[in-house]
Amino acid sequence: MACREDLEVPSNVKGWGDPRPWSDVEQALEAAMASLIARSSEGCGFVVAYVPHSPLGQDEGVDLSWEVNFGLGPCGQDTYELAGHPAAVVEELVTSISTVAEVTVPSEVEDLVHQAARLWRGWSQLLADVARLCCHLPDEDAGMELSVGYTPTGECGLWRWTVAIPVPGTQYPASEWEGSSPVEVLGAALEEADVWLQGLPAGHLRVL
Repeated sequence: MACREDLEVPSNVKGWGDPRPWSDVEQALEAAMASLIARSSEGCGFVVAYVPHSPLGQDEGVDLSWEVNFGLGPCGQDTYELAGHPAAVVEELVTSISTVAEVTVPSEVEDLVHQAARLWRGWSQLLADVARLCCHLPDEDAGMELSVGYTPTGECGLWRWTVAIPVPGTQYPASEWEGSSPVEVLGAALEEADVWLQGLPAGHLRVL
């Protein structure tokens, strides 16, 4: 896998100052998806974005480079959270979910999400590797989005993960990979890192 260990995190980017382990995001995401699935009989999910040169919070000296976008309720209300660590921003999502309506997560939902999360264990390191490499894209284009979605269909439901990395100088299409696990899509992005690090599209919506 082309992790490009020679490319370290630049000193001028955000999102790396919090000393907590990146693995915390795995537990946070598991809790968030369990809460979302428990309160929705239809599909649900959210997007985690990393913007290493984000100007948000700079006046207060706050790192707000990790973002979460998601919709709550039947009205499709959009909610936007910010933090300086991927785990922290997903935890903000969990807090937002609980403030809208207190929902008890059934044991079968906990088991479903935990079973999937166990198969994906270790994906946070791949997220860290992709984020590190994204820091080497031009300032105005640097960043990435990791989407997770769940649809209750079939015996175990359908998980959908997507990684999107912008192509410098264009808004669309991005380099994008879609699959059934974070390990799959993040790994695919790393395999093609030498392409998108040159500012070239590594393929749009490549389904794995």
